[in-house]
Amino acid sequence: MDDFILIANPISGKGKAKAVAEQAYTALMADGCNGEIKLTTGSGDATRFAQEAVSNEIQWVIACGGDGTLHEVVNGIATVPDVILGLIPCGRGNDLATAVRIPRQPQQAIQTLFTGKSRFIDLGYVRSEKGSEHYFTTITTCGYDTEVSRRAAARTTPFSGTASYVYAAIATLFQYECPSVRIEGDFGVYEDSILLAATGSTKSYGGGFKIVPDAQFDDGLFDVCIIRPVSSFTVLRLMVTLFWGGHVSHPAVEIHQTRSLKIETDPPVMLYADGEPMCETPATIEIIKHGLTVLVPS
Repeated sequence: MDDFILIANPISGKGKAKAVAEQAYTALMADGCNGEIKLTTGSGDATRFAQEAVSNEIQWVIACGGDGTLHEVVNGIATVPDVILGLIPCGRGNDLATAVRIPRQPQQAIQTLFTGKSRFIDLGYVRSEKGSEHYFTTITTCGYDTEVSRRAAARTTPFSGTASYVYAAIATLFQYECPSVRIEGDFGVYEDSILLAATGSTKSYGGGFKIVPDAQFDDGLFDVCIIRPVSSFTVLRLMVTLFWGGHVSHPAVEIHQTRSLKIETDPPVMLYADGEPMCETPATIEIIKHGLTVLVPS
């Protein structure tokens, strides 16, 4: 029986992920492990590979790529007990890898597969009123940052990494219209227009924007950042402070904690999580405490 499956997106990291995945595979096999490497060719492949692996009782699933690849892998293993997720970050954002301290340097990340320890982290779950279900590991976005995620994911920007999100944010800024929302959580109800609402179990998205800077990935709670409509100039100022979480002191910003969140908007908008499209509002977001096991540095 195989010990592991290594799922890689060969175009992640400007094509670097394929070579990194092959290095990891060679190292694992040389160490006496038995497994296989699977390269994705399109959307949904990583989820399918992960589902097939756990159906074959493989309990170690390794994702090599960016947040999109990781997101698909997690949606293939989310409901299966006793599966350990390994991470080799090779993408634009790598926000979960950053949260759990996986090194960005490929050789160091590969070394974590041999010397790391298992750790429980929280898992997010999104359910739309139309019945679609998705899992996520970092932050769900609603509003302005959703449109930014859409533009960044479309890869129409001339930049990569965090710079692609900055470019998309500026390109979106002067065209965006704030929706009216009703957001209900453990903290009560917010009912008004918003610039954005970000709900996360990790601190950052977009490769380093600390939208919920005090979030903990294993406390069983989401941190929610709601920003009311502000001028375009103020948005630009807030974007700078997102790198260290300084936006939380602005009077247009609210931070809350909750175990679940129900979001309704007018008009309906698409929710994104881990930088990937989830579903349209209305939707419910819930946290599954310690719902995922990840291999992290010792």
